[in-house]
This record gives sequence, C-alpha cells and structure tokens, in this order.
Amino acid sequence: MRGEFCVGSATVLSLTALLCLIFMHVGQINTSSVPRDISMFKVNMSNYGAGLEGALGDPIEGLYTANASAPLQERAGLRQMYKFGLYSYCAYVNTTHGICSSTSGAKRFQPYNEITADMLANYSSYSDALITNTTFTDSSYLGEFSNGAYYLIIIGSVSTALALLAGILKHPLAFVSSTIFAAFGSLMLLIGAIIWTVVIRKAESVNGILVGTASNPVPLGITVSTGNALYLLWAAWVCLLASVLPYMIRLVAAVAAALALTTAVHAIQTVTRQGRYLYTADGSRFFIKGVAYQEQGEVTASSSNPFGEPSTFIDPLANSTACARDIPYLQKLAVNTVRVYSVSSSLDHDDCMNALSNAGIYTIIDLSLPLNGSIDRDAPSWTTALLDQYITTIEAFNKYDNVLAYNVGNEVVTQANETATAAFIKGAARDIKAYLTSVKSTALVGYASIDAPSNWKDPFANYMSCDPSNSNSGATAIDLYGLNNYEWCSNSPPDTYNATNADFAGYNIPAYFSEYGCNNPAPRDWSEVPVLFSEPMSDIWSGGVAFSYFPAESAQGEFGMVTFASNGSVVPSTDFTSLEQQYSSLSVPNSPGQSSAGTTQYPSCPSQNSTWLASATLPPTPNDAACNCIESALSCQFTPKQSNTSVIVGDLLDYTCSLLGQQGGSCNAISANGSSGVYGLVSPCAPSIELSYIMSQYYELTSNNAQSCNFAGNATVNKAAATVSASAAASSCDSNPSATFVPSAPASSGGSSGSSGSSGSPNAASSVSSSSQALLGLGVACALSVVGGLFTLA
Repeated sequence: MRGEFCVGSATVLSLTALLCLIFMHVGQINTSSVPRDISMFKVNMSNYGAGLEGALGDPIEGLYTANASAPLQERAGLRQMYKFGLYSYCAYVNTTHGICSSTSGAKRFQPYNEITADMLANYSSYSDALITNTTFTDSSYLGEFSNGAYYLIIIGSVSTALALLAGILKHPLAFVSSTIFAAFGSLMLLIGAIIWTVVIRKAESVNGILVGTASNPVPLGITVSTGNALYLLWAAWVCLLASVLPYMIRLVAAVAAALALTTAVHAIQTVTRQGRYLYTADGSRFFIKGVAYQEQGEVTASSSNPFGEPSTFIDPLANSTACARDIPYLQKLAVNTVRVYSVSSSLDHDDCMNALSNAGIYTIIDLSLPLNGSIDRDAPSWTTALLDQYITTIEAFNKYDNVLAYNVGNEVVTQANETATAAFIKGAARDIKAYLTSVKSTALVGYASIDAPSNWKDPFANYMSCDPSNSNSGATAIDLYGLNNYEWCSNSPPDTYNATNADFAGYNIPAYFSEYGCNNPAPRDWSEVPVLFSEPMSDIWSGGVAFSYFPAESAQGEFGMVTFASNGSVVPSTDFTSLEQQYSSLSVPNSPGQSSAGTTQYPSCPSQNSTWLASATLPPTPNDAACNCIESALSCQFTPKQSNTSVIVGDLLDYTCSLLGQQGGSCNAISANGSSGVYGLVSPCAPSIELSYIMSQYYELTSNNAQSCNFAGNATVNKAAATVSASAAASSCDSNPSATFVPSAPASSGGSSGSSGSSGSPNAASSVSSSSQALLGLGVACALSVVGGLFTLA
C-alpha cells in the first residue's frame, strides 16, 4: 500500500469519525432542526395516559400539557416525547415544538426522575406504584454508568481530533502519535458505546410492562428506544478503529525509511570535495556519471522565451510509480547521478529518494522553479521570497543521504550584457552554503552555466569561485561548477574540447558538464563519453550529465532517450542503448588520490570590463524579520484582488515608480544593481513588500490622499500603521541593511513563500491520484459506518 494512500484513507476515516462525533455531541442541545433530530435515547410518553386510565379505572385529566414552553421539572405537565443527549434533554409536545433543559457536561442520565418531575404530584405517586422492578426507574444505576460513559466518549473524541491533526503531518513522530491517538480513542469510544448500549437495553425493560386487570391488561404506554446518536457513536468507533491500520502501515513505512536513512552509509557513500576534485568516503575519486531526469513541463514558444524555458513542471521525485518503473533503466544505463531541475517541497519524495539511494544513485537538485521561482536575468534580485523557497526545498530533502548538490541556478546569465546578474547568484550561493553548514549538510552548492564566448564565460566561472574579501575564504564560492556543453557531436574530431579544457585547466573547484549530448546528427553515439572520463579531461572535469532521459523537445530537436508505450512501459531508443554501452564500458581513473588533491585556493574576483559587469560587492542576506517589520509599518499596503499576484506585480511596480517620479520621488529603495554593487534598503524583500513600500511613498507624497492608495483596488490604507514615513519605518526595521548572516528556515514550511505562480502545475497525476484515494477512503468509511449501524441494530 502506497504511503499517500495510507495517509489519505486514514485521514478520511478519522475525519469521518470526528464528524460523526461532532453530530453526536450536538444532540438535544436545543430544539433547532439538527440537534432536535439527534439523541442518544428517546422516551415516548404519548400512550402513558391511556395506560394510567387502564390501571386506575378512572379518566385521566391534567396529565399532559400542550404548552411547548412550559418549564421542565416544575409539574407543569407531561410532554409527548422526551429525547436525551449527552449534555441535556428536550421535551416535545409534538414532533417539532418543545423545550430543553439547561446544558451541562457529564450530565447524568436519569429519565424517570426528570419525566415524573413534570407530572402533577398525584400522577407521580401513581407512577411510583405502577413502575417497579425495572432499570428504567433506577436513576442511581443509569446516572452512574452514563456519567462514566460521558468521560470515556469525551476522551475518545479528543483523541480522534488529535489523531486527525497528527496524521496530516508528514513526520515519523506524527505517525506514532496518530496511531496511538487512534488506537486509544477507539478503545475509549468502544467502552463508552458499550455502556450506553447496555444502559438503553436495560431501560427498554419498561416497554413490556402491562397494567390493568388480569382479564383486561393494557400496555403501560411508555416506550423507550435507541436514538440515532448512539448509531453515530458506533460508526465513529468503526471508522477510527479502521484508521489505525493505515496509520500503522504509514508509521511502519516511515520508521523503515528513517532506519534506512540512519544505516544508509552501507548503501551509498558521502561525496565531498578536496581541492578541485570529488571523493567518496573511502577516498576514491568520484566522477558524475549522470543523466538529466526531468519530464518536460509546458513550453510556450515566444520571442520573450528564446531558450524554450518551461512555465510549469512535473516533479519526477514525487511519483513513486514512475521511479519504480525508471530506476531499473537508470541502473541499466550504469548512471550514478541524476540531475533534477524542479521539485515541489510540499510533496512526498521518500519512495523515490530512498529507491535511488538503494540503487546507488545520487541526485543534483536545482532549487529554482519556473517563472518567478528563480533569479530573473532581466530584473535580478536576491529576495526573501527566493531564499525561503530555496531553504524550504532543502528542508524537504535534507533527510536524504543521496543529495550530492543543490544548484542555485541554471543558465541565468546567457550573454555578456547580463553578467551583472552574477552578483545575485553569488549572493544566493553564499547564503545557501551558510545554511547548509548550519544544518550540518554535506551537500555541495552548485551552479549550471550556459556555454558561451570565453570573454565572459571564463570570468563568470572565476567569479563564482572567487573571494571578494581577498582573504582566501570560500564563504561566497560555489562548491561545484557545471557547464552545459554541447560541443561534441557524433564523429567530432579529438581536439573538439581543447579550447574548453584550456579555459578550465587551472580552475580551483570541481567542475563537470552539467548537460552534454549534441543531437546533430541523430541518433547519438555518445562517443564523447570515453573522452570526457579519461585523461587529459579527467584531470580537469569530474564527469557529466547526459541530456535527457525523458523526451525533451527544443529548437535543436528531440533529446530524449526513452519513450513510453500506451501501457506506460519504457521503450528505450538507440540513444539509450548507445549511452548504456558507453557508460557500462567506462573505467574511470582514480587519480589524483585524495591526499594529493591539495586544498582549495580562492583567488580575488575578476575586474569589471565591457564584457564582465558584476561587482565584487554582493547583495545582503535577505532578512525575513526586517521585511515583515517593514510591511506591517507601511501606511499603504498591496492588497491584490487576485490570488496569482505574479501577473500584476511587475506592471504595478513600473506604474507606481512612474507616479513616484512625477512627485519627485524615486524607487531607489527597492532597486538592486549588481554592477554598481548598490542595493536599496528594501530590495531584499519580496516583490509584494517592495510594492507596498513605493505605494506608501506615493501615498505620503500626495498628502495621504485616500485615492492615492487605491491602485485600481489593489491597495488599502493601513490604519494600524504608525505615523512615520516609509523610509523611516524601513530604517527602523533594518538598522544594518548590508548585513550578511546565516539564514534560518522560514516560519512556514508548507511551501515556497512568495513564489506565487512560479511552480506552475506540479504532477497532475499526483492530484488525480490523491483525489481517487480520498474518494476510495470515503467509500470505505461510509461502508464501515453502515456496518457499525447494522451491528447496533442487531
């Protein structure tokens, strides 16, 4: 049984149990439509007058009242029907009109005392004489047992709610808690339901009493029956008990995964870097023998998307079925690494990551997401939104032993006039590296670069591994440099890589081909593989990632190595077979040895020129606390009318900046310039906060005119804001705006904050699967509820 199904079915079952209990608890708390129809116990007194008349031989007058509002237990007259709940009882003169007693917890069930207290004194005395030797009149017995049952039901109800809440959390301790709560709660509900069932069955003995003469006996006229709240209690018990099994299965799976992670050193070794090379824990040289593993998302062809970058993504590590299908083929390829370009931190990756680890396969995970989930080459910034997204993704994968590296970007800079963007990429690498160190992760920080002319490709590579402080510190340097290189096509001459090798011959950190595999001509023979993994290239490069396992269309044609048959099975192509032959026949060198690799030296950063624009002054570490403080203090706040703010924030920023300019203001506070190294006070904040800041500035420059804080309904005056200017508020909230520090995980780990619209559509199959599991779980819950009801009626 898959983990998602277990969690889904257990959640639905415990939710169904909780709903049944909620309805049970509200029975008879008042006479409105829902509570009046729910009761634990019912006493029909409508025929008691006829029974008294038969027993006494005289007409009965004044026994009943027709006044629905007549007070209870004040001898104001008997009612036709009495219904009892856990907290109170109600008396009805007909099916809908009646009055209820006061509500109290742990109410004792004493129907005879409460009913006879409504009768005139003489009729109460007659009842005492007529109704003897029956549990119905034993108020002490009924009160003691119903009181005890109440506390058991309360404990069971609370345990049900806790089981539901704990089960939603994806953590082994949460599954332990949910299993314990569900098991304990079902035991409490079972005992409480049994007590109430026995109590009611004993009280029903009054139904068979006959009065009158021996020759003309008549029924007493009191009919006791079980209320539907008891059926709800039994149904809740059945559902909660049924939820224990999937909770336990998920618990066992989680514990097994945790044990696998703690003992995973036997399955896969830690990879670290020494000097410019990678080594496994046993001291062997490590080469990335990889393949790109990412199903292609939706690509919209346009002049503004020259590289065919997708706008959506499908998380390949969240589909355990697909992983189980593909891993045998990855093993057949003899790969030891897969590169994944986009993942969702909110999904469960346990099955895939553990299966890859068991197969000896590492992962290189890109932290960026399509659209707004990455550094924008056209308007670069390093903000709280991106930092939180990156860290949240790391948090989701930090428990796995086979994460080789996290990439902070892929082909962000594509030409010389974009090289100022490198300052923001390096700032991201600095903060992610500091965070990984703080959580004791051995994963490397990487970047994947586009191949480009040497006049800016070389300084870019050097910049990513340099030390701006000139103190030989690696705090701002990446650990692993990737080059997306497609130089070698089938039948290329041996000297194809000479210029690239020369460019990186003296590089100071490990480098690899983060993509390779020219497809012209097709099919590919992968003849570059033995060249890449042998001397002299093995002295410079640490392997590469062949592109791509999944079908991938681009302007250069098709790059996929497999297709899928109508039944979902894998159909390898000639590309696959050729790469399998090349990878399987490799014998990689084991030199230099780890002890001979030396230590990494971090040179000074390259000087700026016409083709290299990045400053050595990096943006500060984005500060969530400071940005949240600024946002709360602003007088005019961005309150969008639509949930997907990514489609309007950019236009509103431009529009508001133009309005500010007309009023003599500027947008310098939200501007960030990687070339000059000047970063505005609010520039590290999320775009929504930046927008609120300049909206507030405009609002203040126009004398706090309410119409100046409207922006077509997308802004609202913050009446709670202090009477200080936006700039003063920002300065007060962030007294050291250029500070760098070790970031921490965002307060909310439910996903990427500030990346609205950036993740596109995660695996659609996952959504369909979750829905079908929920429906199946609901069907099971309903079936079990019916069984519980029938059991009670039997």
